[in-house]
Amino acid sequence: MTDDELARNVQFLLDDRAVARIMLNYTRGVDRREFDLVRSCFLPDAYIKGTSFEGVRDEYLDILLPGVERYPVTMHFIGNQTREIDGDTGRTETYLIAHHFADAAGEVESLIMGVRYHDQVERQSDGTWAVRRRDVDCDWRRFGPELA
Repeated sequence: MTDDELARNVQFLLDDRAVARIMLNYTRGVDRREFDLVRSCFLPDAYIKGTSFEGVRDEYLDILLPGVERYPVTMHFIGNQTREIDGDTGRTETYLIAHHFADAAGEVESLIMGVRYHDQVERQSDGTWAVRRRDVDCDWRRFGPELA
């Protein structure tokens, strides 16, 4: 392997890891209510099409985040994630189960959802990666007291 090939392979691995961190940071930010961390996962002009509404980053998050705060506790579990990176752009599909609890002790679950996030990502000028566009598919959801 040449030095150039080695450098390209190392850069690919670094990029792949950075792209995977986007979803880790997003879920951590939501669950810990660190909304600046959530916002940093998206480019300022990113477009997000969620399960109930859509818009550019700030408009979308201004609706999503107060909705999250209705639940004292949330916990997101990331499952399979596929990543494709081509230079400064990439695509991911992430499977996720989101738990929403009605009480701060995490004893009464009122909503559980199985979703898939389809993200188009880009390398920013500072070398970090962020979402350019997100489309969310809700595959299933369960509501209510039967979860308690």
